[in-house]
Amino acid sequence: MKRAIAALLTLQLAACQSMALEDQEIATPKPPSVPTLSGADLQAAIVGKSLRYTINGVVSTYFADGRYGYRDYEVRDGGTYTIAGDEVCITFEDGGKRCDQFARIGPDFVRIEEGGRQTKVAGVGPA
Repeated sequence: MKRAIAALLTLQLAACQSMALEDQEIATPKPPSVPTLSGADLQAAIVGKSLRYTINGVVSTYFADGRYGYRDYEVRDGGTYTIAGDEVCITFEDGGKRCDQFARIGPDFVRIEEGGRQTKVAGVGPA
């Protein structure tokens, strides 16, 4: 009986240690803050433009009338967007929402998603 209890406690301890390790692996450090575009600079950078990113063939289009379009190799989506301060907030057709920021970091133009993920803009063209 003592062996069974000891084995059970050992398993529980191993599970707790495993969970703690998984939590540490999931946690990612927050990137340093950068000065983001706002107001007229943000509008000039994205309104009426299609932005092509460096990942998965992603293209976001910010039409001048407030419509938003998204496409990558597999998905096409749409919705509307609004700009307030230094954020562009998108409401997708399925009801999902997300707010992004944009910044110039050295020579790079980047999108900063909620949560801090930064994606470099590879090209900008007309909407």
